[in-house]
Amino acid sequence: MTHTYAGVNALRRKMRILGVSDRLYRIDTIASWILRLSLSYSGTSGWNEERPANNARWNALYESCSGLIDHEFIRRIVRASYDGLYVDEYQDCSIAQHGIVLKLARDLPSRVLGDPLQGIFDFEGQNPVDWARDVEGNFECLGMLDVPHRWIQAGAGDLGSWLQNVRTRIEQGQPIDLNAGRPAAVTFKPANADPQALIRSQGNICRFFQCERGHTVIAIHRGSQEYKAKCHKLSQSLGGRFSSIEEVEGKALFSFIRKLERARTDAARLKEVIAFAKQCMTAVTRNLPAATRRGEHMNVRANTRNPEAARWANACLASLDSSAIIGFLLAMKQAPGVNVVRADLFYRVLGVLNKAVLHPELSLAEAAEKYHGEFRHKGRPVGRRRLIGTTLLVKGLEFDHAIVLDATSLSKKELYVALTRGARSLTIVSTSPVLNPGG
Repeated sequence: MTHTYAGVNALRRKMRILGVSDRLYRIDTIASWILRLSLSYSGTSGWNEERPANNARWNALYESCSGLIDHEFIRRIVRASYDGLYVDEYQDCSIAQHGIVLKLARDLPSRVLGDPLQGIFDFEGQNPVDWARDVEGNFECLGMLDVPHRWIQAGAGDLGSWLQNVRTRIEQGQPIDLNAGRPAAVTFKPANADPQALIRSQGNICRFFQCERGHTVIAIHRGSQEYKAKCHKLSQSLGGRFSSIEEVEGKALFSFIRKLERARTDAARLKEVIAFAKQCMTAVTRNLPAATRRGEHMNVRANTRNPEAARWANACLASLDSSAIIGFLLAMKQAPGVNVVRADLFYRVLGVLNKAVLHPELSLAEAAEKYHGEFRHKGRPVGRRRLIGTTLLVKGLEFDHAIVLDATSLSKKELYVALTRGARSLTIVSTSPVLNPGG
């Protein structure tokens, strides 16, 4: 088990590379496994919420599950289902999750892996484990990994060694001088502290970043809500060169679905679809006729701007069928000069709409819940080569190249997470040549 859906997908990919049959393992997030178990035995657990709304409800779920796995019949099911348990990224476990893992460890051989310097969920109001007290106090230490295998395998051993030195400095509270002892794989890009100048610098650095064809690139902001919005804005300004990563909870997705269901008229509904297209793509307005943008039926002629999208917009006005919305969004995606900048959100919404078409008995909200449940089970695929995300969304993922945005804004744990995402090169954008991360 691990903590993020992208992490689930990354672990599955590694299993495939190693040739391990998918019949021999199951990979899931801790939260999803607990939710699924509690829902499967809701009569005993007392839990029937498909999607806990906030931290308080998740903590209530963990309490319910903690009681559930004390039942002998559940313990027998667990022993019959699994030969052992591995938990990755253990530093991000909450105390409640840790308690459940300890109960599972009564019945299964268990191994936990983690790095306390990468425990970055604590600033989200979580109550994370204390590594010395909770982890070392309950599990025997089998060793520590101190060879930078990932960087060595990528041919960037010097970068791996530099990161080891940076780690030591962070742990000891020492400053990191970006002008001293940098290997060739590390680039320092000084930036002006003025907010608008910093935004322009970051955009240009991403826009003109060069690497080998097929390599993956991640640009990383800090994890607060303010910076989640900055990721989307930066992606939009780059015209689709980078795509921003969405929150797993799907807040933007469910917000769009609610707006569609609450629209009182066909015109209002079409306007919501167009507004969503603008969220996800560039150049939407200039590729639509004025009447369509107003939510009106359009008489499509030979000289109509983007006639295919206009026809699908008319279909949206004529029918509540989700297939018309799919047709419109795909037509917009193919329009001249249009680039998808929020691919994660765009394709998730298409997934919901396709599910609604395949299951007409479901409302859009029900289709969204069903799709989201399956999404939680499958893990989030990261298919785009160039992405922008926050430290929370990229932790556990591996890329060829990393661009650390506004490095001076990062806490010591966030900084270490960001610095260690790229295996081949690292570009650091900072308003100061010396980093003194706190927190």
